[in-house]
Amino acid sequence: MLRERILKLAKKFEAEIIEIQRSIHQNPELAFAEENTAKLVIDKLKELGLELETGLAKTGVCALQKNKGGAGKTILLRADMDALPIQEETGLDYASQNSGVMHACGHDAHVAMLLGAAMVLNELQAELKGNIKFLFQPAEEQEGGAAKMIEADVLKEPEVDAALGLHVWGAIPKGVVQCRAGPVMAASDRFFIRIHGKGGHAAQPHNCVDPIPIAAEVITALQNIVSRQTDPLEPLVISVCHLEAGETHNIIPSQVLLEGTVRTLSSQLREKTPQLMEDTIAGTVKTQRADYDFDYLRYFPPVVNDSQMTELLKEAAKKVLAEDKVEKFQKPIMAGEDFAYFAQAVPAVLFFLGIAPSAEEQITHHHPEFVVDEAVLKDGVAVLAQTAVDFLQN
Repeated sequence: MLRERILKLAKKFEAEIIEIQRSIHQNPELAFAEENTAKLVIDKLKELGLELETGLAKTGVCALQKNKGGAGKTILLRADMDALPIQEETGLDYASQNSGVMHACGHDAHVAMLLGAAMVLNELQAELKGNIKFLFQPAEEQEGGAAKMIEADVLKEPEVDAALGLHVWGAIPKGVVQCRAGPVMAASDRFFIRIHGKGGHAAQPHNCVDPIPIAAEVITALQNIVSRQTDPLEPLVISVCHLEAGETHNIIPSQVLLEGTVRTLSSQLREKTPQLMEDTIAGTVKTQRADYDFDYLRYFPPVVNDSQMTELLKEAAKKVLAEDKVEKFQKPIMAGEDFAYFAQAVPAVLFFLGIAPSAEEQITHHHPEFVVDEAVLKDGVAVLAQTAVDFLQN
């Protein structure tokens, strides 16, 4: 049976998959600069003899495992390649060698597992009825490389019928797969607020319009949108994460910059939130003789998993993992993921693979001490491969 072969091959390639993950972890690269990562991917895919498209959206790579004549369905398997601007503090032997850059969200593991799945599925090619695209995309963390890859026609020639994505997750015990149909991750938007006051001497605040306390009131007032202006059953996050003001201790500045993110699951709430924010900002700022600029940038839509693809994934995962290792993802999370663009275009499923030592001891993403448990890599490879096989054979 293909199940047994998938498990044996995942185990056979485990050491190589771990070595790939360590190499990528040691050499992290930021969005649209993943040149060395892409080269590693290309070299491995060339060894497998796959058809390649490179330089997509600058650094993206797409490989095609093609059935004879291209007949049958086509499934796309996707991994993201970019790292984060974080100084690593893990103490690993293979810690980042690029100062201030780190794989602190598991994209190095995603790339390694997708390459592992390509290695496994390449061995099974003669027995598969359709086509598989292995997609390695740039810039998930920043500008949304998935959208740019779609613009580069990765869903065409042959036409993609479904997409599959994987994310390691630090809140799930290691080796456990979780998934759910419907909304699973939030829309992710970004905003900038510039409050313009009147600077001057710190000892003469009456001659100034101090933008700092006004900014503090704006930050507090924005939270009243969440608690008092929207349905408490509709998730909404408004977080101010960046504040710049002033140069020294005795000068009131003329301006403050606030920057942050908005997360929503509902498209209706996503549409009305910018106006709610601007009304709140204007009301707070204007009453204190200041002025403002407000810029709102729409980033990723929510990730919405297709119900049939979700069931397919769950059944495939049960084949290659113990049944008690496959669980329903209990509720959506407010983190964003640009896999959402693939899920808008074709039936798709994004699933989560646990890396936490236990339910009590969780791993924090986007943190200097973030570490992926290498023992789960073969599990992710097996689930990716089995799901692809089941989709094509069904």
